[in-house]
Amino acid sequence: MVVEVSSAAAEFIGQRGGRLWVWAAHPRMCCAGAPAWMHAATQPPAGLSGFSLVAAAAVQVHFRDHGGRQPGTLEIGLHGRRRPRIEAYWDGCLMALT
Repeated sequence: MVVEVSSAAAEFIGQRGGRLWVWAAHPRMCCAGAPAWMHAATQPPAGLSGFSLVAAAAVQVHFRDHGGRQPGTLEIGLHGRRRPRIEAYWDGCLMALT
């Protein structure tokens, strides 16, 4: 898996400790067959385990694979100006393409 972190995202993560947790999860309330959405946080998520450290140039990325699968490219970007937040993309998508 290749990890690409934008410079804005790396700066944002660096200001919050330099570590990022990324995982995919299905919505809690939805119809059957809903895709898993990508999540990213600068603090470890409560109640989740199984994260592995993956190589990234600017930050420490802890990734939890989805059903034993990983994206070819994990992209990390910063979204929003008023309330910026980190977003993770599975091969360019906000959904885990499994």
